[in-house]
This record gives sequence, structure tokens and C-alpha cells, in this order.
Amino acid sequence: MRDEGAATSSPKPVPFLTDEQRAALDQALRDKAQEQAKARAIANHKAAAAAGERKSRSAKGPGGAKKGGGGGKYTWGALLTTGAPSAEGDGALDKGDPNYDSEEDERDVVLLRNHQAVLKQEVAAYKEEVRSIVEEYFLSGSVANVAESLEELGASHLAHYFVKRLLTTALDRKDREREMASALLSSLYAEVIAPDQVIKGFTSLFTSLPDLVLDVPDAPELLTRFVTRAVVDDVLPPAVVSFVDPESGSASRDLRHRCEAQLAARHSAEKVLRCWGGAGMGTHHTDTKAAISSLLSEYLAAHDVGEASRRLRELGLPFFHHELVKQALLAAIDNPTNMEPVVALLTRLSSSGEVSCSQLAKGLRRVADNLADAVLDNPAAGERFAQLVAAARAANVFDDLQPEDVGPNAAAALFGTTIAGVALNGASPSASNGGATTAATSNGGASVGSLVVAMPPGVAAFKAASLAALREYFDSQDTGEVAARLVAVDEPGLHPLFVKAAVSLALDRKDRERELVSKLLVALVPEVISREALAGGFTRLLAAVDDLVLDVPDAVHIMSLFLGRVVVDELLPPAFLTQVLPSLNAEGLGVAVVRSAGIMLAARHGIERLVNCWHGGALELEGVRGAIRTAIQEYGTSGDVAEVARCLRELDMAPYLHEAVVAAVELAFSRYNGAAIKSSAVGSGHSPELNGNLQHQAAPSSEGSVEAAASPVVQLLAALAGQGVLSSTQLLVGIERVRAALSEEVMDYGPSSRHVLDWITERAQHEGWLAA
Repeated sequence: MRDEGAATSSPKPVPFLTDEQRAALDQALRDKAQEQAKARAIANHKAAAAAGERKSRSAKGPGGAKKGGGGGKYTWGALLTTGAPSAEGDGALDKGDPNYDSEEDERDVVLLRNHQAVLKQEVAAYKEEVRSIVEEYFLSGSVANVAESLEELGASHLAHYFVKRLLTTALDRKDREREMASALLSSLYAEVIAPDQVIKGFTSLFTSLPDLVLDVPDAPELLTRFVTRAVVDDVLPPAVVSFVDPESGSASRDLRHRCEAQLAARHSAEKVLRCWGGAGMGTHHTDTKAAISSLLSEYLAAHDVGEASRRLRELGLPFFHHELVKQALLAAIDNPTNMEPVVALLTRLSSSGEVSCSQLAKGLRRVADNLADAVLDNPAAGERFAQLVAAARAANVFDDLQPEDVGPNAAAALFGTTIAGVALNGASPSASNGGATTAATSNGGASVGSLVVAMPPGVAAFKAASLAALREYFDSQDTGEVAARLVAVDEPGLHPLFVKAAVSLALDRKDRERELVSKLLVALVPEVISREALAGGFTRLLAAVDDLVLDVPDAVHIMSLFLGRVVVDELLPPAFLTQVLPSLNAEGLGVAVVRSAGIMLAARHGIERLVNCWHGGALELEGVRGAIRTAIQEYGTSGDVAEVARCLRELDMAPYLHEAVVAAVELAFSRYNGAAIKSSAVGSGHSPELNGNLQHQAAPSSEGSVEAAASPVVQLLAALAGQGVLSSTQLLVGIERVRAALSEEVMDYGPSSRHVLDWITERAQHEGWLAA
């Protein structure tokens, strides 16, 4: 029997929704379902009438004969039908048979030719379908759509044609499409495309390699990457290399040699996985921004315009070139020494047409419209922006742009024109009223030198300010700063747009940002944002779910968690679920979000699940610091580099990973100091406790002992830098932090710490993963 005392101490969990609230929600959902059914019936009726469709009203059917002429129900049947074999099996095909009829052979030949013609038509139709599927995939990047299209198409025995078409199309594209092709094969393998069809598709490519070389001269090298990537992804067996016939030509011989060499190389798996530039290259917003940032950093270091142009073409993303323009302009504003190379790069790209005028205008406008925030961090940003624009204009970079294309701030700096209250040389439309600069700066702008920087007025300005505040909040986690900005803007009527922007921005991020948004709403409602504004924001979100799901396939589930969380946090009443349904489209996904949120709220333990729906993803900075140091300490015990890399990636706190460098260097100090104390204790015959006081007096020992203590740390940092977990900036910041606090480190770890730090720095610079 269950203990009654225990039952009393732990009461039975109850649903968040009461019976009345659940009944009202169920009734509203039933009404919405009936509305949806009526709308579909009317649509089907209209479609049938438009197509002139005429169906038989008889329950017995039309009474026509079957295909074989044997008839069916309510028919007389075929003439002379006996139980004998069908006509296809009749007749003697032996020429020595007295009943032999030569017309039988001719008929079989005709049937065979007809069958072959049908097969050719089927293959031709399949090839045409998969061609459109591949082209659509390279545009949308949706693996689910490809899987659904192939399943609807059927003909799984012809899937090798799809594999061949996918690879041949990707061969003549950029690294973005090649990465997408490799990822698609890995996703469809065994579930949609059979393994033997994948092998057959690759072997057909091996056979046609001499023809491929005519169109794609570097086909052997590219096909080698596809083969090795498929082997690493367990899509192909390593023995597939034996299917390449080296006697069929020099291209095949080159392909086989390359495949065997790459598969036999050390650490080939990591290199092959990044053969197209890394997972998701060009398919995700953050990955593309990182690729452009890497391109720009390399250019600013080497000043090789040709290499930068080549890498930009390889990205194959002309619609995202404005990001390069933006990052280049910001790099020149942050560091004046970058101004000349940035102008040279933009001059080359604009004159050659590699970056279009629209992308130049969009990138320039993105920088100019957010210049007010940049001035807060860098007071010289406005003056440097004006100088940069003047230098670019002198180099004819922006000659083809019009004032209305670049926005008011950029137009004021570029053309000296007045647009929407923004002017150059301190003048504005309200200058005659005596308050040009004051009006601009009081509206969230800034006046720097002769350039008046002001945000565009109205809704666009509020949206831009909201996004800037949210992105900064994701880094700082300072809810007070966001509240202060909203109060300063003083636009309570636009607060629903802020709610929509916050949730929309978190949809495509990780659980950390989603938890931060949930906490932000708790902090702002109702003191800064009213409950009516919060309800308006979620109403807009529910109406826009059909559009959001195009960018975030899991938007319905995530939105239902957000909606349930605000109800559990008592920011919105449960009655909101019932009240919002009439305003939603009956066939839209917003109804599914409300239904899913209602189910979670009505379930037992629903409150606990919704409170922890983001798994506590938002760690405070101290928590991040503790997690990083714990990972480094565990490495000191286990020596597992992969586990440290995994922990740092899961934290998703790239701006704070310099803490890992500090913790790793301190680990080297501790290892060296511990070895020195142990050696002193053994040599003097005293206990380690008595020799603990000697740690600050221990002289540096031999170079070998330093290497033994610090080498594991150097190996860890080199591996993290090689895998892209630690950037060069984070490495430099971490080393400089240790060097700045070296006096304190000496007090904790002894005077030998300076010697250990110098050894680590020299070794890192010698190996090339730490800049001088």
C-alpha cells in the first residue's frame, strides 16, 4: 500500500487550465475546425466547377469493360472466354512445331521494343523530374522537401540517376552547393535512397569521368572530395575506390590515386569534413557571416584583392554581398589603418561588377542607419564614417548610387543632401527654427563634428533600434539596459513590434537566447510593456507563423512553447488562447500553435515542463566562467581534447572563450609549480606540506620540466584553434589577460609562472596559431 503520509506531503499535480477554461478552449477550437471544413468544401466545389469535372452518380459505375476486354460487373464478358491461358501465353514458338506461326515471333519482338520504349520514357521523365528537384534544393536548401518529392516520384530503382544528377550539377557550382550535395546524400542515405543506388550513382560518374573533364577541368579533384566525404559520412564503403578503373584514362587514374592518398592520410576525417568550407557553409545565416568575416580578416592582413575576389565568387551568394560591404566599412571605422585597403577592395569589387549597386547601397545603409549606436561605443565613429565615405566617393565607389537608395544618414554624408531631417555640415530642415542638432540628438541620434547622425523616423527606426537592443542583450543579458532604451524611445504604441521582434529573433537561435527572451518579457511586463501590447505582439506572431515556418521549420513547436511559457509566467491570462482564435486564419498554422499550447497547459506536470522548456539555456556570466574552468580542469585529468571542444561549443559564448585560454595557462602554472614543489620535497627530505612555503621561492628548473608541464596545454590550445573553437582574437586576449595579471599569478603559482608563460607564447608563435 502507498504511504498516506507521503501522499499528503506530495500533492497530486493539477493542470494549469481549469475545467471551464479547457472547455472554452475546446469549443473555440471546434468552431475554428468547422470554419476550416466549410472553407475547404467551398474551395473544392469551386475547383471542381472550374475544371468542368463530371463524375458518375451511379453507385454501380459506368459498366464499361475492363482493360483486358474480359468485362466486369454488369457486362457480358469477353467472347469465347475459356479457362485456357491468356493470349500472351498461347501459341508455339518452336519452329519445328506443326502449330508454329511466324507472326508469334514478330509480335514478341514488337512487345520487347514497346517495353524498351516505355522504359526509356520512364527514365527520361525521371531524369527531368530529378533535375528540377536538384535545382529547387540548391535554392531552398530543404532536405525534407527533397525526401518528400523523391517518395512521391517513386521509382526507387532509378535513384542512382538522382545521385548522378546531384553530383554533376554540384561539380559545376560553388562550394556552397557542393556542401549542400554532400549533406543531402548523408541525410537521404538508407532512408530514401538505397545504399546500392548510391554506389551505382558514383560508379556511373566514374565511368563518365572523361566526358566530365571536358566541362569541368578539375573534376578529378572535386570528385575525390565527394568520394572521400561520402566515405567519412558512412555513405560509401572505402572499397568503392576499387571501382575506379585506372586503365580507362589519365583522369580516372588521377582520381583513384587522389582517393587512396586522402583516405590513407592522418587526420583525414577532420579535413574531409571541412573540404567544402565547413558544415552548413552558405546555407545558414551565421555560417555565411563567419565565412565573410574570415575572408575580410585575411584580406586586411594580406591586402590581396585578387584572393578576396576569388573567395567571394566561391561563396556564390550575390544576394548577401551587402554583409561584406557592411563588415568592411565597420572595420575601417574601428581602425583607421584599414580605411585605404577597404576603399581599394570596394573599388575593385564595384568596378568589376562583382558587387552590385543594390548590394553596395544596402551595406552602406545598414552601417549609416546604426551609426547612432556605434557613436556610443566609439565617439569618433561619425567623423571616421564621413572620412571613409569621402574617400570612397573620391575613388568612384558610390558613383551609381542615388540618395533615396542609401537612406538619410548615408545620403547626408555622401551627397550633402537633406533627407528626413538629416543634413551634413550641421544643417537640417529645422535649422531655421534653431534646433537642428538638438532635435537630431534628442531623437536618439548623435552629432559628431559636422555630421549629424539620426535614426530614420517612424516604425523602421523603432524596429532597427529594437533589433540592436536585442542583439546587445543577448551578449550582455542586461534587462535594465533594454528597459531604459524602450523608455527613452517613448513609443508605447509600437511595443507589440518589439515583442514580435524579440520572439522572431529567438526562433532561429538556440535555447540560451529563447530563455533570455522569456526572462526579458518577465522583466518588462507590465512595468515597461503593457499586457495589451504583449497580447498584440503574440497576436501578430500567431498570424505570421505561416511565414515564419519557411525560415524556421520547427516554428510551430517553438511558438507553442513561447505561448505556453508566457501564460505560465502569468504575463497573459489563459483566456487569451480562446480570445485570439477568432482573429486567426482557419487554415493557418497559428491555430495549430494555440492547440498545442492548450494541450501542454492542460496536461499534468505541464507547468514544470513549460518552466523548463528551454532547459535553463541562459547561463549567467559567472556560470559560463565556471563551466569553462570546469572543462579545462577535467582536461587536466583526462586529457580529452574532444570533450573540451564539445563543452565550449555547447556553451555558445564565443566572446567569452578567452576565459578558456586563461584557465589553460593557469593549469600549466599549476602543473609546473606542483612538479617543482614535489621535487623540492623529495630532495630535502621534508614533507610536501612543509615545503608548501617554498613555492614562491622555487627557482625555474630545466627546460624539460617546463615542456613536460606546459606541453599538454599547448596541445589543447593548438587543437582548439585548429578546429575553430578559439579564434585568434580570443587567444590573444586570453594571453594578454594573463600577462596583465602576472604579478597576481606569481603570488599564486610562484615566480616561475613568468618563465612558463614565455615558453607557451614562444611555442604558440613558432607553431603559427598565435599572432605576434
